Amino acid sequence: METSGRARTARRAGLIGLGAVGYLAVSLVLQLFAALALRAAVPGATLHNPAGMTQTAGLAVQLAVSAGSLAIPAALLIGLLRPGRARLGLVRPAPGGLALWTPIALGAAMLANLLANGLGLGAGVMLELPRGGPALLLAFLQICLVPAVGEELFFRGVLQGMLRPRGGLTAALAAAVPFALLHSRPGQALVALLTGLAMGLAVEATGSLAPAILAHLGNNLLAFAAAWLLQYGPSGLAGTIQLAAAAALPVWGLLALCAAFRRRRLPPKSGVKLRSLLANPAWLAAMLALGAVFSARCAGIL
Repeated sequence: METSGRARTARRAGLIGLGAVGYLAVSLVLQLFAALALRAAVPGATLHNPAGMTQTAGLAVQLAVSAGSLAIPAALLIGLLRPGRARLGLVRPAPGGLALWTPIALGAAMLANLLANGLGLGAGVMLELPRGGPALLLAFLQICLVPAVGEELFFRGVLQGMLRPRGGLTAALAAAVPFALLHSRPGQALVALLTGLAMGLAVEATGSLAPAILAHLGNNLLAFAAAWLLQYGPSGLAGTIQLAAAAALPVWGLLALCAAFRRRRLPPKSGVKLRSLLANPAWLAAMLALGAVFSARCAGIL
């Protein structure tokens, strides 16, 4: 029985790696298809510079690619594995868990951003936002809502859920590493790794995706609001908001973490050994492939 359990765990760890590679493949195919369609309509047009289209139409194409990149591999894996709602985290969080683990994950995200900036890795990317109207709504969906819901469902729900409920820290790490490698800059990857790990632990502690989604959305909203205010708002207001968030969110998260310890609202101990993940050939091969793509992106090759 123990041997079959280890084999099942190894198979699921391998599927996590393959699922992450599948996400990358689907994303690249959709981007290529969209680019070819745009160039067929207007020579020289690209996905990030859709010449010949209105700003709203261009953002709609980008939103469709982003949403499809997450929805297609998630649907395929869910259809293949048929996991229950609890394994995906599509349940109400444990009592008190949402109020404790949302600020913990959000505070960890802010600390990760501060660390990346302190190391000179430049985690932040300047967002060029529309002033308002339908174009701003589409930008909000693409930058804030779709990543918060879609990425958490795919990475913390589908991928991490393959090792739930016995995964604990190992499950969170198994999904956080590919989540980080799928970003295109060192600073972004560092932030994604630390934030993904914190959000993964929040899911394990509460049994629900809700705190991870809310923390992810809150982090994205701060970046979105600061970028819009920097471009269109009163001078200095964006910097004030960022400074206040950098001071308040880590403190709030630390207080919530202390409360979680007192109330014993912590992630369960992992029943899956970390070394079983790090020695899994399929997971390791997938991480090496994602690492090669990440290095090529950092070098400007892709």
